[in-house]
Amino acid sequence: MKIEELRIDIVDLGELTPEWRPLRRMQEYPGSHRVKFAHRPFDGEGVTGPPMSAYTAILRIRTSDGIESPGILWSSWGQEQLEWDARTFKAQWGPELIGTNALDREYLWHKMWMARRYFHMPSTAPLALIDELLWDLAGQKSGLPVHKLLGGFRDRIPAYLTETAVSFEDTMESARRAREQGFHGFKDHSILGIQANVDLARELRNIVGDDMALMHDPVQQYTVDEAIKVGRELEKLDYLWIEEPLQESDINGLKRLSDTLDMHVLALESVQGAPYLAVPYLSAGAIDIVRQTGLGITGQMKLANLAELFGINCHGGSPHVVASIRNDDWWEHAAWPATSPDRVLTAAASELIQNTHRIEDGYMYVPQTPGLGRDINWPRIDDRTKLSI
Repeated sequence: MKIEELRIDIVDLGELTPEWRPLRRMQEYPGSHRVKFAHRPFDGEGVTGPPMSAYTAILRIRTSDGIESPGILWSSWGQEQLEWDARTFKAQWGPELIGTNALDREYLWHKMWMARRYFHMPSTAPLALIDELLWDLAGQKSGLPVHKLLGGFRDRIPAYLTETAVSFEDTMESARRAREQGFHGFKDHSILGIQANVDLARELRNIVGDDMALMHDPVQQYTVDEAIKVGRELEKLDYLWIEEPLQESDINGLKRLSDTLDMHVLALESVQGAPYLAVPYLSAGAIDIVRQTGLGITGQMKLANLAELFGINCHGGSPHVVASIRNDDWWEHAAWPATSPDRVLTAAASELIQNTHRIEDGYMYVPQTPGLGRDINWPRIDDRTKLSI
């Protein structure tokens, strides 16, 4: 199944109105005996602009068997910039992919892993996309969903609602919504200060009751001693884990925290280079759950399998990966929409290629159709394509 064509379509998304409001702003951490920085909800005005033409670039990989898989590569307000980016991407990656066997995913993953350094890539997102499309091609070829190709473990997984750093009252309201909507857990990202975070934890337990899981993600705001203090209070409330409590370069601090608390410590969301950079944390016993950050589906499976060999869970990633492994107990569902500056573009482009995993009755259900199981609006893509590169 040779890769015969690497094509990038520039698709007209029509006129859209750009708008953006920052999610956070910086602040000195409340109640700390020394100056350190955290974040808080942004309380200013956002920015808007007049309606303007919008475009997206769709990467299409086609094999000699006539099987094709598309994915959103980038989106932009300018067609010329998108065209240039597409031409440079194809010039770089066409020779690396065309003529290779699309089923040789491991070979191509290792090539991309090294290329991310040699090509000085500012983002590995395009490489992750290529890997995902290769898995989609294999699924289409076999007639199986990707999670079955990966091994297959389950078709659904309990879901929890996760809230960003919002006010005390808004977090409690989100917890109420999580319970009303049937989620099996709730995670806060409270940055209100040590005592306020503990007070909020008590309120959240009162709201959701004893039969619903709670998690706390302070986003690297604590010192080791502060994390121990908060963690011991959370243990009294039967919290499931504390996530990213310290700066993740502090492997010794994470080790001390994990050794002290009975509650699980989850980390490595911001440490790049997984699965390989996870090894020293796992071998040191510095964390109890590793955050999924592997490159593409192939890299995610490597990290999940590595974690399993150390007897711990690996949380997050593609729904197909989560459905194919034993060592992840939860699906995280965001309580807020996308917050990036290009979110208007992202929302419009996602209407062309939609993921079909769904949340129902407190579970995430993984697609059962071949490949990634996406809903692709081919007629609209073909009709709105301005240029193919």
